[in-house]
Amino acid sequence: MSSPSQDVETDAQATQAKEHLITARDVEKYLRQHADFLVQNPQVINSLEIPGKTEGRGLADLQQYMIEKLRNKLEQITRERDLVITRSHHNKLTQDRTHRAVKALISAKNFEHLIDIISTELPIIMGMDAIAIGVEQPGEADIAAPVEGISCLLPGMVDGLIGPGQPAVLRDHIQGDVCLYGTMAPLIQSDALIRLHISSTTPQAMLAFGSQRDDQFEPGQGTELIRFIGSVVENTIRTWLKLPE
Repeated sequence: MSSPSQDVETDAQATQAKEHLITARDVEKYLRQHADFLVQNPQVINSLEIPGKTEGRGLADLQQYMIEKLRNKLEQITRERDLVITRSHHNKLTQDRTHRAVKALISAKNFEHLIDIISTELPIIMGMDAIAIGVEQPGEADIAAPVEGISCLLPGMVDGLIGPGQPAVLRDHIQGDVCLYGTMAPLIQSDALIRLHISSTTPQAMLAFGSQRDDQFEPGQGTELIRFIGSVVENTIRTWLKLPE
C-alpha cells in the first residue's frame, strides 16, 4: 500500500506528464480555434518572444504587424479627431451666422426693409449665393410681386417642392428654380427650402437658401438652425403686416 506522500508525488508526475504532452501543434490548433485569445488575454503578449524582422519563408513578423496595427489605429483616431474638430468649427460658424442673421432681421425698420435684408444682407451673412421668399398666388396668371424680393409661386408649388406637411427639404445636385431665384437660378446647385407659416389668412410660402455648391445642402443634414431663421422671418413678417397667427 502506497503512502500519502507517494500518492502526491504520483499525481504531480501525472500532471507533469500531461503538460509535456502539449505540443506546438496543439498550441497552434488552439490559437486558430480561439482567434481572439490575445485580445482577451493581452498580458500574454508581454511574455512572448517576438521576432524583430522576418527571417526565412513563412515566419511572420509579428512585431511589425503590431506596429502597423497601432499606426493604423492612430491614423484612424487622428481622422476621427480632425472630423470632430471640423464639425465643431462648422457648427460654431453656423451658430454665429444664425445669430447675426436674427439680429439683422429684427433690426428692420419696416416690411420693405425686412424683405430687402432677406434678399441682400442675409445671403452675405449666411454664406449663401441667394436667399428668397416665395409666396403662392391665387391664380395661374402671372401676378406682379407685391414687394420686390418676393417671388410669386404657382398654387401647390410649396407642397410640390417641400412635400405635403413637411417643414423643410434639403436638395443637392439640382438646377435652381427660376421662379425662386430669378437670374441666379442657373448658378444654384443645392438649396434648403423652409415652409413659412406666416398667418392663417395668407397663402402658403417658403424661404429658400440657394448655393452654387452642389453639396452645400444634402438630405440627412440637420435643419434646426435654418428652420429657426424661418420662424423669425414668419414672426417679423406677421408683426409688420399686423396679421393674426
